[in-house]
Amino acid sequence: MGKNIAETQQIFLFCDGGSCQKAGSEEVVRNVRAYLRNSGQWDSTHTIKTRCNGRCEDAPTCIVQPNYWYKDLNPQKGLEIIKSHIENQEPVTDYLLYQDEWSEIKSDKEREAFTSKPFSIKIDPDLGECRITRGFASDQYTFPLFLYLSENSPKSTLTLSGQKSISFSEIKSVNYSQKYTLELELESETIELIIAPIDQKNQELVKKRIAVVEYFEQLNSLKKGVRMRNKFGEDIGLIWLEDHAWQYCIEVQLKGIKLETV
Repeated sequence: MGKNIAETQQIFLFCDGGSCQKAGSEEVVRNVRAYLRNSGQWDSTHTIKTRCNGRCEDAPTCIVQPNYWYKDLNPQKGLEIIKSHIENQEPVTDYLLYQDEWSEIKSDKEREAFTSKPFSIKIDPDLGECRITRGFASDQYTFPLFLYLSENSPKSTLTLSGQKSISFSEIKSVNYSQKYTLELELESETIELIIAPIDQKNQELVKKRIAVVEYFEQLNSLKKGVRMRNKFGEDIGLIWLEDHAWQYCIEVQLKGIKLETV
């Protein structure tokens, strides 16, 4: 039988992403769970290991409901935090990263936000003279890009290396349920694209993975598109965009980058 969450009075969410694991999150969780078991508070509390919480620089982290974020955890801090919330219903302010009503987070490890580089004018051997910049190749950008185009830009087209072009109107669905594979469902086939980190020892997958995404506008034709390449600079695919899809890319994929060139 699963845990009776109707009896749960306090929930602790421990990040179990890669950075937190490397920083010792598993030891924190094990000690917290052992304490809750031995102190008779197992049934009235619930500990959950989550995927990445997005604060890798402050690893290990945890969230205590309703909205207390903690940073730089170790087993001792973890125990102190749960005891304070359970016994006193109060946060441990010295370890807080953020809580409701704060105007900013409290971290001495804050990183600068990632931004796209300005467009530059280049003469590309395949694209000709164009305005071009590199975008974000993370699956957190690639999946939304394909999803948007399939739902909003039927006349945009996709050409994979060595294959014929297809319009996004031909794509019946975009699925990202596999570990690192994006699936484009067509009427009679499924196109698979590798968009997430994979085992670098598997050279076949490394060559197929989209590792570089470039946004460009040809200066002569004014055609706009997205070029996808692997880490070796080999072409994987090319997307030609409708004008409104290009605007989406500027605002969402490139975070509002201006079209001025350097």
